Amino acid sequence: MMKLLADRFRPSLPPVAVLMEAPSVMALRVAKPGPGMQPLVMDEDPMAAIVDSAGAEGHGTRLADATLTRLGRPKRLCLVLGDPFFRLQLLTLPDFPRNEEERVQVIRWHLRKTLNIPVESLRLRYEVLQKEAAGVTLWLSACQEDAVVALEAAFAQQGCEVGYVGASSVELHNLALARGLYPDEGSALLLNRTAGYLSFLFSDGGRPVFFRCKESPADEDSEPGEARLEQELRLTLAYHRDKLGGGKLAKVLVRSQAPHLPLPLAGVLDEDVPVEDLAQAAGLGAPWTPAWLPLVGLLEGN
Repeated sequence: MMKLLADRFRPSLPPVAVLMEAPSVMALRVAKPGPGMQPLVMDEDPMAAIVDSAGAEGHGTRLADATLTRLGRPKRLCLVLGDPFFRLQLLTLPDFPRNEEERVQVIRWHLRKTLNIPVESLRLRYEVLQKEAAGVTLWLSACQEDAVVALEAAFAQQGCEVGYVGASSVELHNLALARGLYPDEGSALLLNRTAGYLSFLFSDGGRPVFFRCKESPADEDSEPGEARLEQELRLTLAYHRDKLGGGKLAKVLVRSQAPHLPLPLAGVLDEDVPVEDLAQAAGLGAPWTPAWLPLVGLLEGN
């Protein structure tokens, strides 16, 4: 089985995690991380109700204070954020130095060719997916350093250390991987549908091969219509097939943040492609509704 795609606390994962994924902030404390974990605290609030108006995306201390009080004032926790906070991509490097500092410099050099932002301002985390004679393939997570520091500082001012910051779809992938939900052969697609974005994570034998996140425009008052979503699905599937040489899908796993969010798959996928709800496929019942799945993937898989 592939290694889960994240760096963890050592030697143990704290039993507390927070998910900031609009429109909600969701806080979870469990008795002990791991399979079959029992929730002690499950708290959900509208993000707009508790986010400090001076700090975009919840960077203010008011958010940290309210959340930590409900969690029992933990000394450390994990934080999961929506995919648009990150740049998630596969990167193949012909050269991969032994020295970690040199590795980071090589990664930043390659990122300069694809990103239109200063790469020095990014915090990087990577996982080695494959080593071959032609090079090394990495699963790379990058986010703005100042935004992460602001989040960490907000919790630190309340006496709590944020030891891990991860992306929603990465934790969903970890859940699917830990539960053996990916087919041994053929391509699989994990769809992460939220009120603010739609993410696609294609994998082959459980190994990520392509990721794309499409945000909903901020100036729209309503959720994207089914016609627009269907177009995004068609375009992304065509890119995976025609540009990346992806094979026919063997399975599609879906996490829809809320029941009312549309995801028009019937007219896009081949009729014989099985589509499974991630929570049901993982055998998760109450209280784990789809909105909680990124936290379940983080805490239960470790």
